[in-house]
Amino acid sequence: MSETIFGSEAPKYWERNLPVIPVNGKIPIHQGWQGNLGSIPNEERQRELIATHPGNNIGALLGLPVDGDKTLVALDVDDDRLLAVSLQLLGLNRAERRTVLAGKKGKKGATIFVRAPKSLKSTVIKGTAGLGNIDFLAAGKMTVMPPSVHPETGKPYEVSGKSLLDVDFADLPEITEHHIKLLKATIGSEYAIVLIEGNATHDAGVALTGVLVHSGATDEEIADIFIGLLPNNYDGDSLKELSGWIKSAREKGFDETKDDGGTLSAKLVALALSEGMAPFRDEAHKDIALTTLPHTGPAIAYRVNSSAVKLWLRHLAHKAWGKPMGANPLSEAIATLEAIGLFDGPSFPVYARVAGDTKSISIDLGRQDGRMIKISPDGQTIESNIAHKFVRGAGFESLPLPEASGGGLRRLQSFLGLDDQNYRLLLAFLINALKPQGPYFILLVEGEQGSGKSFFCEIIKRIIDPNQALRLRLPDKPQDLMIQAKEYWLLSFDNASGMKAEMSDILCSLATGGGIAVRRLYTDDELHVLTYMRPFMINGISGYATRPDLMERAIPIKLPPIGEGERKTEAELMKEFQAMLPLILAELYDGVAYALLTSDEVEPPRHLRMADAARWIRAAEEGLGEQSGAIIDAIALAQNEFIIDRVNDDPLVMALRTITARGPFEGYVGDLFVRIAEIQERSPDRGLPQSPSRLSNQLDRMRPAMAKAGVMVEFLGKDRRGRRIKISSDNMSLPKFW
Repeated sequence: MSETIFGSEAPKYWERNLPVIPVNGKIPIHQGWQGNLGSIPNEERQRELIATHPGNNIGALLGLPVDGDKTLVALDVDDDRLLAVSLQLLGLNRAERRTVLAGKKGKKGATIFVRAPKSLKSTVIKGTAGLGNIDFLAAGKMTVMPPSVHPETGKPYEVSGKSLLDVDFADLPEITEHHIKLLKATIGSEYAIVLIEGNATHDAGVALTGVLVHSGATDEEIADIFIGLLPNNYDGDSLKELSGWIKSAREKGFDETKDDGGTLSAKLVALALSEGMAPFRDEAHKDIALTTLPHTGPAIAYRVNSSAVKLWLRHLAHKAWGKPMGANPLSEAIATLEAIGLFDGPSFPVYARVAGDTKSISIDLGRQDGRMIKISPDGQTIESNIAHKFVRGAGFESLPLPEASGGGLRRLQSFLGLDDQNYRLLLAFLINALKPQGPYFILLVEGEQGSGKSFFCEIIKRIIDPNQALRLRLPDKPQDLMIQAKEYWLLSFDNASGMKAEMSDILCSLATGGGIAVRRLYTDDELHVLTYMRPFMINGISGYATRPDLMERAIPIKLPPIGEGERKTEAELMKEFQAMLPLILAELYDGVAYALLTSDEVEPPRHLRMADAARWIRAAEEGLGEQSGAIIDAIALAQNEFIIDRVNDDPLVMALRTITARGPFEGYVGDLFVRIAEIQERSPDRGLPQSPSRLSNQLDRMRPAMAKAGVMVEFLGKDRRGRRIKISSDNMSLPKFW
């Protein structure tokens, strides 16, 4: 074995992405070996190392990121008498183990592999009264691995518990600065050796209890330490009396947290940062501080003053000090952490559900373990260490892991009862909604009562951005719309019956980029800017979208009515849909990967107003199993039919057709307004403009849409009397749109 230790073992570690180096005894062979932590050597370098050092010992480099913001580190216990207390404090000696022991043994003691926050540095925990030390080995340190040969005993190191090659790193125990502090207090006291020997433990036990209470240990942690220190055959009364000792120590004020509020808040801030809380500021909103928390990983962000962070801080304080955290020190700690995030923390862009750029896209699946989908031109993978920061709004729900078995999208078409035209329009909106940066087409879903409009939109919402709020009411105020956009990635407005011009305009801004400025709460002279770009959909019977700007940004779908004999219960439909959802996601994400691969090479479709959004859809077509241009043509056809239908129903267009029935009108806008007013007297209609200036503005806005319906508007210039205009509406063929 000694002739092939490094040669046979190193490839196993490299395969697990664990950096290892050749070692002579316990000493690394090469200078600058710490630099190997950054990456695994390439194949050529691996062959060179194996050929040059096949029989050397093998050393594992510590500090490798393994679980969110945690790194792989080791607790090197060099005294057998301290092994039990170390295992007990880490929870490895409890009856119901929630963690896994992975370690190794050499001449004495043992090495225990653990996870720790990146902020923890290597340190020596020194024992007194003849006890050995415990070395906490973090980034920049190395440990010799089995089956390397110990240079003093001549025998191989042995695996303790599970091999590091076989263990799931997420199952390793976690060590914090608090644990290290307790170990220092324990083995650095003169009382620990008395408990280890098991004789005359009463006085030493009372004294050590006071030390541990003063160090912030909880009742459970103190019990763990005593169990770990006392010998296995101990038959005295110290464990029975321990709860009384703890109570007495707390009553006598040994608890170091029994200070004024400011001091306690400072301790909580220090504890939170040491435990892995990482405050930062929102790149888009410089006055908002967010943070990641260790239990949800480095990608999920929370407002520092959110209820989730407050609860975590309360739990942290109780775990560390065994007592509730008061409202005042908690508020002071949160305010301090906000300031740290705003003034000392880094700045990151923050996303909801979908993040990325033209190189790669990340999708937050909503999992508690923080695993997400990463999509690149090479395909899709499940990742734990996503670089992007995500927020999860109110009611945020999870997506299943994709399953690449094929046929999911066509099953969706059959499930929703869509013809090929509407199916392509659905694909267009789905793929556009997964583009991390706008602009976005607006999905307008129409159909008579009983056509399944709400259910259709609910299915789309569940595919892209599931949330408890599946159906929203279209708000009346722009600021309410922007607040909803802050919470959700994909907005779904249900059962719309109409909208004001102001709301139509702000919806266009939401799709293509824009925002509003509102007065900050409780101030008179400060503005708060709300700006978001989001995909969204609206459903209703008909006629709720009438303004050309909104229609030209739309993907319109008209659903046929569902036959009475074809209806199913919602429970039946949801069961069927949930079964196919992983297949749908896999195919849809493959389409996104194809768009990333080809988008730079695709010429944007210039006959559509939303050229950037259309380019992304065009790039994904073949990746979604469609012929080149098929989805884009479906959008263009649907838009033109939709606009023509709406324009022909517009009161102004009907009036212009009446005026030009016997030939073109040519004259001033004021004269045209008089003619329209005559028509309005005969048939009153509030939809007609009420002044020449409003008529001129409406003709400007509607001219492109009216041209598609065969009503041609030409402005001929201005003179003293006003603006001259020519309008005609003959039986000419409609303009070609592709």
